[in-house]
Amino acid sequence: MKSVRKLRGFLGSRSLKIRKKNDYAKPWKSALNSYGDSKINKDLLRSAFFGKLKKYLRLPWKERSFVCRSEKRKIYGLRAAKIVGFTALFVLTLAALRNPALQYAGGLDLFRIKEIGVSGCILTDRREILEITGLDYKTSMFGVSTSQVVDYINSHPWIQSAEVNKVWPDTIYIEVKEHRAAALLVSGIPGQEKLMYLNRLGETIAPVKKGDDLDYPVITGLNTGSSEEHELALAEAVSFLKLISYNNPNLPAQSVSEIHFDQDEGLIIRLVDFPFPIYFGRGEINKKYRQLRNVLSVLYNKRKKGVDISEVEYIRMEYLEDKVLVAQSNSG
Repeated sequence: MKSVRKLRGFLGSRSLKIRKKNDYAKPWKSALNSYGDSKINKDLLRSAFFGKLKKYLRLPWKERSFVCRSEKRKIYGLRAAKIVGFTALFVLTLAALRNPALQYAGGLDLFRIKEIGVSGCILTDRREILEITGLDYKTSMFGVSTSQVVDYINSHPWIQSAEVNKVWPDTIYIEVKEHRAAALLVSGIPGQEKLMYLNRLGETIAPVKKGDDLDYPVITGLNTGSSEEHELALAEAVSFLKLISYNNPNLPAQSVSEIHFDQDEGLIIRLVDFPFPIYFGRGEINKKYRQLRNVLSVLYNKRKKGVDISEVEYIRMEYLEDKVLVAQSNSG
C-alpha cells in the first residue's frame, strides 16, 4: 500500500509517492521519470532524494529504504552491540594469549641479546655499567625493561643521565652522560674530613678514591659554623667556579688552588703559583671577579717589566668602595 507525503523546501506542495516502510524505494532514476522532464524538477528531486539517503543507514543499494526512527534505533543498537562484543572478544583473546606468546618468543634464540653498545663513558667503565644493569648475552629482549635499566644506571654516582634503546631483534644501545667535576669539597666533621667531588651546580658527586684525579680547586672551611652560612658560602663559591670556568688568561680555572670560607673574612682565594691570599669577602661575586681579573692583569704586566709579583703579601677586594688593596712586602 502506498502513502502520499509532501516534500518541504524547494518542491513546495508537490507530493511524492513513497513506499510503505520496510518496502524498498525506487532508484532515483526510475522515480525521476514519473515527475516530468523539467531540469529543475529533476535537480530538486535528486538533491532531496539523496539528502534523505545520507541520513539513513549505509545499507546496500537494493536495501535502502525510508525507515522509521524506532527501527533505525534498533538497527543501530544491534550494530553497536556487535562491535562492542567483537572488540571485547578480541581484547580478551589477546590478553589470554599474551603471556604464552611472550614466553614462547622469549625462549627463541632469535630474540636473545647478541650485542650491547655503551657510549659516553669517560670516568666510568663499560664493564662497570654492564654489571650495574645485569644484562648479559643470555637475556631475552622481551625480558628487558628499558626504564628499569635506566634506573639501575642512574644509581651510579658518576652518571647524570642515561638512555637505553632496543634495536630488534637482538641489540641494546646504552648512552650515558656523566657528571663533570668542578671542584673538591672537604666535608665531614673536624677530624673525620673526607674529599668529595663537586659539580658546577654545587652538588656532591662521589668521594675521592685512591688514584683519582685531584687537579681541581679545593673548597674548605664549610665543615664549621652554621648550615645557613655553609649554604650561602657554597653558593658564592659555585658562582666563582662558574666564572673561572671561562678560563680567562689572567684567571683560568687551573690557576685557583683553594677557595676557603672564613666566618670573619668570607671567601679567601689562593692561587696555585703564588702563596698570597686574596680576601674576596661576601657578595658581589661577579663584580669582584672582574676587578680581580684586572688586578692580576696589571701585576702580570709589571712582572714582565721586572716587578716581582711574589712580593705581594695579600689582595683585599673589599678595601674601599670600588677600590682594591694590593699589599706588598716592601710597601712599608
